[in-house]
Amino acid sequence: MERPGRLPPLSALRMFEAAARLGSFSRAADELFVTHGAVSHQIRALEEQLGFPLFLRQGRQVSLTPAGTELLHSANAALRQLSDTVSALRRRMNRNRLSVSTMPSFAGRWLAPRIGDFIDRHPDAEVNVTATNELADFARDAVDVCIRWGPGGYSGVRAELLMEDELFPVLSPTLVSNRCLAEPADLAGLPLLRSEGEDWLPWFRAAGLDWPEPSTGLMISDSALVVQAAIEGRGVALARRSLAALALRAGKLLRPFMIGIPAAHAPHSESGCSFDGPAEFDARPRWHYWIVLPERQADSPLLSDFLAWLRAEVAADLAAPLCPQEAPLPAGHRLSVPQAPSAG
Repeated sequence: MERPGRLPPLSALRMFEAAARLGSFSRAADELFVTHGAVSHQIRALEEQLGFPLFLRQGRQVSLTPAGTELLHSANAALRQLSDTVSALRRRMNRNRLSVSTMPSFAGRWLAPRIGDFIDRHPDAEVNVTATNELADFARDAVDVCIRWGPGGYSGVRAELLMEDELFPVLSPTLVSNRCLAEPADLAGLPLLRSEGEDWLPWFRAAGLDWPEPSTGLMISDSALVVQAAIEGRGVALARRSLAALALRAGKLLRPFMIGIPAAHAPHSESGCSFDGPAEFDARPRWHYWIVLPERQADSPLLSDFLAWLRAEVAADLAAPLCPQEAPLPAGHRLSVPQAPSAG
């Protein structure tokens, strides 16, 4: 076999591909978790090694030269083939290993309490769950499957809807031991816990309350921690069904009203969007849970078993009641909580 000529470093080609695809050294640096200077240095070194420019630099914007465009086509094909080969080898050599990437909230409140059942069915397998809010790079990370919370539309991957979700208020029994919650307006005076991106205002409107969005009290960025704060009696949480279900069934939380709204993520502040009422809420994208897989993937019996188990667990969870009696409380009914016997 003829020995190939001297090739550029793989790291330089990856940085070149990212910068060419994104049209920016800064965005390439963000994607690759390196500094802007590192990308600029690697690409200049690559151009010096090749002996010709790859980019036309215009301030902070860059565009490909004809030579850069030609190299990009070859680099894309080579990197994709290398990624596919490495992924196939990893799976073939590690047929009893499974790597799952998902959000910390879903990992802690939904997956972790259930994953033991899957492990019991596969005692010889190693299952690695990585809790992160970042979508995995299948070409870079040794990840078999991602479970994501979002609007979908992920590029360069296959996405399958896992489950939809809804939001409704939950609270600890200790918070209402001496309070009547006959209707949503009875929430007045109770502390309302807030989570970034999941506003109370749409639920207020669905419940017939002309209340403003809360602006005081506890704000928590992680949805699972909001549920935990409610369990600890810190206030009323507007919780996702998926994250609160087990605590509701265990009696650690109560759902005082059967009014729920579809989960929709609030617009980010930097987007320039605002939200003034239910009409705009209806226009906001619905967020769901998604199974995310590489576009091309080698056969893996363990992964296939995991996906089948995951779908079955979701179906069972959605079919099971959240509490012994899932029905609206009649008007004037006091939400009663069993009281612990007094000492002595």
